[in-house]
Amino acid sequence: MQRSGQYIWVVLAAGLLTLALAACGQIITYPTPTPSPTPTVGVTASATVPPTATPAPLTPLPSATPTITPTPVIYKVKAGDNLLAIAQHYGVTAEAIQEANGVTDPRKLMIDQELLIPFDTSAPKDPPTPTPIPLHYEIMGLNFQTSPSGRLWVLGEVENTAGVHLYQVQFAVSLFNKAGELLAFTTGTTELDVVPKGGRAPFALSFDKPIDKFDTYQTVPLRGLPATRLGTFYLDLEIVSSQGEARGHASYSVSGRLRNAGDQPAKDIRVVVTGYDAAGKVAAVRKVAPAVDQLAPGRSTEFEINLLSTAGTVVTYTLQAQGLGETAK
Repeated sequence: MQRSGQYIWVVLAAGLLTLALAACGQIITYPTPTPSPTPTVGVTASATVPPTATPAPLTPLPSATPTITPTPVIYKVKAGDNLLAIAQHYGVTAEAIQEANGVTDPRKLMIDQELLIPFDTSAPKDPPTPTPIPLHYEIMGLNFQTSPSGRLWVLGEVENTAGVHLYQVQFAVSLFNKAGELLAFTTGTTELDVVPKGGRAPFALSFDKPIDKFDTYQTVPLRGLPATRLGTFYLDLEIVSSQGEARGHASYSVSGRLRNAGDQPAKDIRVVVTGYDAAGKVAAVRKVAPAVDQLAPGRSTEFEINLLSTAGTVVTYTLQAQGLGETAK
């Protein structure tokens, strides 16, 4: 098939870019979590909104699972470990491990902390046998829109089918013309740090290269690590009430109240709203801090979010909230 070579190039390029992007992420330590409800509330807007034409659906190419060679290795820190010894074992530099995991102080590794080992092309002293990480999530609800500045955006959601929470979820979206030639691609992650087990998380990605027209697109999952322990991620934030109101064809307002339903103080709280059009496609995404972004257990705060969409009128929405808890001991 003529396009196969271009697809492989795209996937390889996206995979390499993903490994580079991982340098910006943060690997956390993991305590045993308290079971928590999935903080998602969907509300159907009661406001009457004017109808809008649904953009003609694109013909998606098959979403292939990429083959990224070599495959990253996840190492769990044991008692007595230090960053230099781990790096020497896998034949990489300590600096590479620090960059891949956001480790600012290598002296403060913690037992059971999981580290992503970025594969180095140099031969390791003790070569690991990497095991591919299953990517159990689906990319869905894609909607393309052009901002007033002319930048092309793609909106959508990731649905977690892994049976556990996922974090560091990354994926690629590629655009092609009728001849199957690559026009542009972008990689990104979700607006939520953790995609809850059985839940969804929205995303909004932009293409740096101006694109006037494209004919097909392809979505490729690149990465998704199981968060069997939540560590400092805090999901015990409950949306207790919300209301939505259409304010014109392209504007929608959502307000409400959230509560810390867990037993730990929560900080750096963020509320994510996903707006959907009449066809169920993602029409708008936004993440904001509530009025108070640090809450003691049982306390609540208000939030208000204004959505703007050029990809269709928002008629329904969902809300999710996440934050950070206490650092694992």
